[in-house]
Amino acid sequence: MSPRARTRPALHALAIAVALSGTAAAQEAQLPGILTELLEAANTQGRADFTRAVQLIALTRPADEIVRAAEELGRGDVARQALGLEPPQLPEDAAIAAVEEVAEDDPSEAYTPNGIVGTVAAVPVGFARTFASGQLELWQGRASLGIRFDSGNTSREDYTFGLQVRRELSGWGFQGDIDYAYSEVNGTIGRDNLRTRLRGEREAGERFTYFAAADFERDRVASYDWTAFTGVGAGYRVLTRPGRTWILRAGPGVRFLSEPGGDTQTVGALDLGSDVAWRLTESISFTSETGLLVADTSRFDQLFGLNSALNDLWSLRVQYRYRYEFEPNPGFVHGDSRTDISIVREF
Repeated sequence: MSPRARTRPALHALAIAVALSGTAAAQEAQLPGILTELLEAANTQGRADFTRAVQLIALTRPADEIVRAAEELGRGDVARQALGLEPPQLPEDAAIAAVEEVAEDDPSEAYTPNGIVGTVAAVPVGFARTFASGQLELWQGRASLGIRFDSGNTSREDYTFGLQVRRELSGWGFQGDIDYAYSEVNGTIGRDNLRTRLRGEREAGERFTYFAAADFERDRVASYDWTAFTGVGAGYRVLTRPGRTWILRAGPGVRFLSEPGGDTQTVGALDLGSDVAWRLTESISFTSETGLLVADTSRFDQLFGLNSALNDLWSLRVQYRYRYEFEPNPGFVHGDSRTDISIVREF
């Protein structure tokens, strides 16, 4: 047998080996079917969901497999950006991409040459998708209403209203509270009290936070017309277990105190606070908010709350507040307390 004849079987075997290895490599480079289905489902939800799906799959699968599967869906560029293989989009590029995505769903929403109409149209659509996808799950709120009527020896009417909006402290957090109480006793105002509190907070490591806060209260039957405080400070998370949290806060600020005669005091103050939240059972939760303003006109404030869930949306709340003014005006006592029972609607 000639050397050329002996070489042919060897070349043939080499070609088969190369083909088989190429086939095996192609099979190894394919994304598993269940992950491909996940990408397809995320693609139908929009760019943001697709990006999150790519980043999630990248925890266990190579980038080339993900990109190859994304290219079959026409999202190769999006996958590369999500994996850091391409530079991120500039703000104007992101706006155009958002408009183009809206146009894919509804051609009538395609942007005009200057891009303004399409961008405006994309904003509410994007927000609706964010809301529907559960990205607002860190937010929670409640509205409460309490009414009581007494008749007979004493004619008394009591009304309480409360509204609370909070974002769980995850990266950043927010708390906004409005409480109003009004009562009449035999036709005379017994209480007319409005309190509004706002606090924005940002994480600064595993335990520490920093915040900005404002507190306004008007009470027409107290020793002042209204009082307010605004300041900044830092917090420390003592306890962060599921169902049990405890945060200590401290920060300097300014307290304003309006006297009944019209004069307003402005003094520096130190705000010290402690917030505790404890879920006692699946349906009962307890909260404690303690505050101390250290100033020439100091004040101590304690608020206890107990919520008992009636169902997924409604609950019964019992709230007790004690306020102590260290230097009240003549004719007024130092301490003042209030107990409220109200029905609460969660949202």
